[in-house]
Amino acid sequence: MEEKRKFKQNLLTRGLLAAGYTVDDHPDYVVLKDGYGTRKSLDNYHGGFTFERKWIREQTFRTPCGLLCRGQQCQSSLSCRGIDWTFENDMATVCCPYEKPECSLRHEYLQRNPAIRFWCEVHMTAEEYRYEGSVEELQKIHEKEIREKETQFSLQRGGRVCREHMTFDRDTQEWQMHYDPYRCGQIRCGGLCPVLGHELDKKKGNVFYDLKIRRQRTDLDGTLFEGQVDTSITRGRKLFPHPVSMDICRACVKLCRDRIERDVGLEYSRQLFNAEYYGKEFSVEVLNVRAERRESRDLMQDLEDIRNGIQVVHASDMQKLEAQAKKERRKKTHEAAVKRLEKKLLKDGYGSLEEFSLDRRHADRWLGEERIAQLERQRQESERRERHVQISLSDLEGKGEEGRDM
Repeated sequence: MEEKRKFKQNLLTRGLLAAGYTVDDHPDYVVLKDGYGTRKSLDNYHGGFTFERKWIREQTFRTPCGLLCRGQQCQSSLSCRGIDWTFENDMATVCCPYEKPECSLRHEYLQRNPAIRFWCEVHMTAEEYRYEGSVEELQKIHEKEIREKETQFSLQRGGRVCREHMTFDRDTQEWQMHYDPYRCGQIRCGGLCPVLGHELDKKKGNVFYDLKIRRQRTDLDGTLFEGQVDTSITRGRKLFPHPVSMDICRACVKLCRDRIERDVGLEYSRQLFNAEYYGKEFSVEVLNVRAERRESRDLMQDLEDIRNGIQVVHASDMQKLEAQAKKERRKKTHEAAVKRLEKKLLKDGYGSLEEFSLDRRHADRWLGEERIAQLERQRQESERRERHVQISLSDLEGKGEEGRDM
């Protein structure tokens, strides 16, 4: 009875088996990959035999429209709609140099998927490869056209363009630019900005904003205060983790408020979902988006909000408290590790530590020679006292036995 296969055989394997080849007797241009490291078997992840990589990369392939290409330009790892688009199934793919989303010659499955709408299947051919009229030649021509269109696009806008904000639309075959100062802040732009048309301000700052949160207290359910809603404001939250040019900060204040609100919504997405699902009140609101060199504080506004029952905290103060708490936790952990190491040295001695062990390295680094010598003296003194006590007990036992003999 034939054993049931786990993997479907590819077209190459079926053809070789029909020609009389076996696992141990097959052409040199194919290999049998053993993914499990146990034995050679045609029932493997690749569907049996696979082409030798170096050999297949030098072979010639043909697109449905007659263009030639080499295997090194093809993709052989796509699996879509139940088809393995691989060399072994004679269904490798290549990016179409014409970049036409609609082509009647292309396989219908490739046309239906937007992510691979410019891909085209290729088939191996016995024709000799020619550069003229090949995929490689047309791709270079197309890349040259794209660069020319980029130059024209820059001239049309008077040079006020930046590659960081430009994209080439493959569908319309036109360049587009969407200025996003947040991107400039991420990569810490400096010097001349072609979009703004002047040198960026060397003074650096950040974009600060306040976050107002209203939440219903669920811990008070079942009490007289059930349904109570608390309001808190966190002032001075930063958009960037590092200082950026003030020109970029001012541009972000004008253009990036939607991004800030979207990022805050993502940050509190779980709380917002739970509040809507359980019918509780929870809302977040972005307030007072501003560009400053350092955070400014309005004490009178803080006092007024506190009188109105709003809890006010500053993000910088919270960061300092968290840093201090983290420092204290590290200090306690270090002290506990030192005590454990000293206890071990008092019990077994420094010589019991292996030469390249972690404990020995910690002892040399944390304790030093003086402390190690002090602990060694304490250990020796403790051993001496213990031996003295044992000798005294043995003497008492001996005198007791002599008294009984008399």
